[in-house]
Amino acid sequence: MCDTFAAMNAEQTITEEIRIPEQVVTDRRKLSEILGKIFSEHSTIDSYGALVDELNHHGMAVILIIFSIPSALPIPAAGYSTVLSIPLLVIGLRVLLGKDNLWLPENMRSREFRPSKLAKVKNVMLRIVSFIERFSRPRYVSLVKSSSTRVFLGLLICALAVSMALPIPGTNTLPAGGIFLIGFSLLEDDGLLLLAGVIYSIAALTMTTLIIWFGYEIVKAAIAGFFG
Repeated sequence: MCDTFAAMNAEQTITEEIRIPEQVVTDRRKLSEILGKIFSEHSTIDSYGALVDELNHHGMAVILIIFSIPSALPIPAAGYSTVLSIPLLVIGLRVLLGKDNLWLPENMRSREFRPSKLAKVKNVMLRIVSFIERFSRPRYVSLVKSSSTRVFLGLLICALAVSMALPIPGTNTLPAGGIFLIGFSLLEDDGLLLLAGVIYSIAALTMTTLIIWFGYEIVKAAIAGFFG
């Protein structure tokens, strides 16, 4: 009897030692898939509130990307830069405060947002995102995760959002592109892409400053003369 109990205990010990721990599976969908769902012609999203509720499931980085990419395209949807700059400014403040989700006041949540209006630029968005997805990967992750980096990015995003809000030609698309690159780098934990996004953003803000100071036509002529 003692031998039987000893054998059973030994078998149980071996079983516990070779037991494989359960794997925690996380469902991290590609950005191109998220975009495809949100901007689908069958999307049920009809307001900023509904959009934010959907995006909060995916994190602040995706929120940054979704709100910036329509204005960052070479063919942005008319009038969207000024409208999207408001939630982007709120996002910048949330990043500055270390928050991981987006909150909007009720009057902003009730504003209409129709993804179907962006149907003409949907394919361009998906091509750009799919292209960057092929090259982006986790690099210099400590830089991306640094708390001081997040504070700096919060201030930078706020400045870019203010530039987007200006009703002046040349001050919308470039800043939106900077926010898009920053959001993508945060999504992929890509420190190299983050550095590129910061440099691009500073160049965009410099361009905005020059346009405000000298005027759009003068800056445009100066750039044409420099590269011509």
